[in-house]
Amino acid sequence: MPTFLVIGAGTTGIGAAVRLTELGIDHLVVDGGKRIGGMSASITDDAGFTWDLGGHVLHSHFEDFDRAVAASGIALNHVTRNGWVWLRGDGPDSLVPTPIQQQLREWPTDLEPDAPVNHLADYYRNNFGSRLYEEFFEPYNRKMWTLPLDRIDDEWTSLRSGSAARNVPALALAGTTTASPSTFPYPVGGTGALWQAVHDTMMTPASVRLGTRVLEVDPQARRAHLDDGSTVSFRYCISTAPITTALDWIGWTDRAATLRASRLHAVGIGFDGDPPPALADKTWLYCPDEAVPWYRATMLSNYDEANAGPGRWNILCEVPVFDETPVSAADAVAGVLASLRQLGADPARVAARFVTTLEHGYPVPTIGRDDLLREADKQLLAHGIYSRGRFGGWRYESSNQDYGYVQGRQAVDHALYGTAEDVYWHPERF
Repeated sequence: MPTFLVIGAGTTGIGAAVRLTELGIDHLVVDGGKRIGGMSASITDDAGFTWDLGGHVLHSHFEDFDRAVAASGIALNHVTRNGWVWLRGDGPDSLVPTPIQQQLREWPTDLEPDAPVNHLADYYRNNFGSRLYEEFFEPYNRKMWTLPLDRIDDEWTSLRSGSAARNVPALALAGTTTASPSTFPYPVGGTGALWQAVHDTMMTPASVRLGTRVLEVDPQARRAHLDDGSTVSFRYCISTAPITTALDWIGWTDRAATLRASRLHAVGIGFDGDPPPALADKTWLYCPDEAVPWYRATMLSNYDEANAGPGRWNILCEVPVFDETPVSAADAVAGVLASLRQLGADPARVAARFVTTLEHGYPVPTIGRDDLLREADKQLLAHGIYSRGRFGGWRYESSNQDYGYVQGRQAVDHALYGTAEDVYWHPERF
């Protein structure tokens, strides 16, 4: 019987497994997928283009994460940050640098930063004014979250009160900010290459079982039933399966239904030749225009030329799927191609089309979410179950790759030594 069962080989599961390997404690990692990395995996298609499923940008707030990246031996590119907003899908003329709230020529006259805030809509209107709210923040966030903003909490915007680094930059007039262009590290070969390398250098391969799905967990008996017919008993379970699944294990199915995840099509288009001028130097684009199917596009070939190969380029677009007006994967691809043509991409140079549907795109920070999560956590911990990670923890503000990795490590230390799990509950402290 392994002391720890780790469900999922994404960033959080890897963090837990690395920590358990360091401590010499027996454990088993199971994942229903075929590759290491979970939501931070990379896929290379038949045409040789590499696509990240999520993550894209590496940030680090933790020495443990830095050590893992260094120990992996993976090479890193240092990419110049160059994000833009495509306000209208009518061509390159409506491209505006990010953050858009620092490109204004006149200060808004309707700011109410001290007014009451009940939800995300109030936060944006109060702090940025009605024009920015109506032209960017409301339509963009509705596309990203697939929900009206009055159903979403505002606290994630600053990673909680007192955060040292705001998630949403403050308002400023154009030309008044002096920050120089920054860079960010990106693994050569994609984010999946990093996590595969961490697995290869810092984990025990025999402790990882890919292509193996958990069918059911009996929390009372502390036993998991796997789809290969085996049963695994555990003392502790670190689960990165959606917490909605973990709540099913304890009979909270109705309460789990109150949590909301966005659904999206990840659509990648690979091209022969050079990118058009409008995209040649971009790292990512945000688009609030409802006529454009995607809300974010990432120029993966500008992160690493090897993502496309010599004389080629590739871009990944995230297309939301709304319950009221669902879009098919085929229509999403067609819509993406039409929008890229407006930015100068030549449809005759398309070399590859990649699309995968993510049933869980982002955990939405809906109002009341944290009250449920804290109550659920107490119930699950009573059975030795730590539900952590992007969807295991269901906390968007705690789910970047570095946070996910350290969440896994801290769950192990909490189980063994009773130490705090600040990365999960208090991301504002880092």
